[in-house]
Amino acid sequence: MDIFIYGLVTGSILLICALGFSMTLKTEGFINVAHGQMLMLGAYFTLGLTYIGLPFLIAAFLSVLLCGVTGLAFQRILFKPIKSNGILVQLFTSVGLAYLINGLVGAIAGKRMLSFDIPISRVVKVGDVYLVTPYEFMILGIVLATVIFLHIFLQYTIMGKHIRAVADNQDLAKIRGINPDRCSDLVWFIASSLAGLGGIFLGILGAVHLNMGWQQIVMILSVTVLGGLGSIYGVMLAGLLLGFAMEFGLLFVSSNYRTAIAFGVIILVLVIRPEGLQSLWQSKGRET
Repeated sequence: MDIFIYGLVTGSILLICALGFSMTLKTEGFINVAHGQMLMLGAYFTLGLTYIGLPFLIAAFLSVLLCGVTGLAFQRILFKPIKSNGILVQLFTSVGLAYLINGLVGAIAGKRMLSFDIPISRVVKVGDVYLVTPYEFMILGIVLATVIFLHIFLQYTIMGKHIRAVADNQDLAKIRGINPDRCSDLVWFIASSLAGLGGIFLGILGAVHLNMGWQQIVMILSVTVLGGLGSIYGVMLAGLLLGFAMEFGLLFVSSNYRTAIAFGVIILVLVIRPEGLQSLWQSKGRET
């Protein structure tokens, strides 16, 4: 039971971290390496706001919004002007931005590991079974609510349908009267907010440090490839699958090999399904 719960928590955090990355990839068409640093910003924004006296939950909520606004600013100031130059220029710009963010945060906050000033929680016990801590339960609830909200938003709202249309074919979307710039702005805001939320979750369960973004961007890329490039629902499934795989793998190998387990699963799945997990339903004529 413990392994199942830990796998669910790990998978949920991977899912929320990779969702925004997949949305920008699907809409903008390039790999945004700086997405990992938005996770780090979410954690450090929360630390900063708690240091000035705000309660943790309020600080976390404001930090998610701050990450969204920051990502939107990056899109308008950096990425939108160079969009016509091609995806390679955007890719290398995102790499440079990632190093810039990391350097600025390091100069301001220092290189030491930090932690949130939150009470230590105990594992909830039901009968003879130990389940989750209140923090892990909160994370699972927020992730579930976020996934449901995103599904409803993308599938049933006008703006969500516009975003999907732009992601599928931007030129055709323009002909239909859809404003791609407005859709792009919203995607960057949502994606950066989700990254900030994921960074806060990582800080709650672990430590806040400068390498958070670099460590997670590798796993985010892995989840995205496993789910299928640009497939939102594929990423959701891939995040959970990798989370369970890494935790169940600890029954047989050391925790030092968690990442190796994840990549082993990815290789195995891609050998069988080269297009990723999205091919499970796209092969039946369904689109994500």
